[in-house]
Amino acid sequence: MVIVKGDDYSVEYDASKCTVSFMGTVRLPSGPEYDPIMNILQLAHSQCAGGTLRLDLRMLQFLNSSGINVISKFVITTRKAERVKLVAIGSRDVHWHQKSLQNLQRLWSGVEIEII
Repeated sequence: MVIVKGDDYSVEYDASKCTVSFMGTVRLPSGPEYDPIMNILQLAHSQCAGGTLRLDLRMLQFLNSSGINVISKFVITTRKAERVKLVAIGSRDVHWHQKSLQNLQRLWSGVEIEII
């Protein structure tokens, strides 16, 4: 398992499940501070080639606009590479998930959205 932790958040990549799980509140100030998270996403993308990569956001309470931009860029990169199926999993209990995750489908109609 590969883990990036901050004061209020963690991002964990479980290679055995091809799942990147986001937890907590991510309020990093800008793009470069998100590099460790992007590195986990890129690692997961390369290791899950030919399969399904899940982004589990159910435990993510808040993600600022810089973080949303990072995930959006990752979706675009994934779309262009055409190496994995991408599934974003959100929670009905976190209000911003439905709208924000649906926006990922505007970037790539192939993103599957699950709201649990």
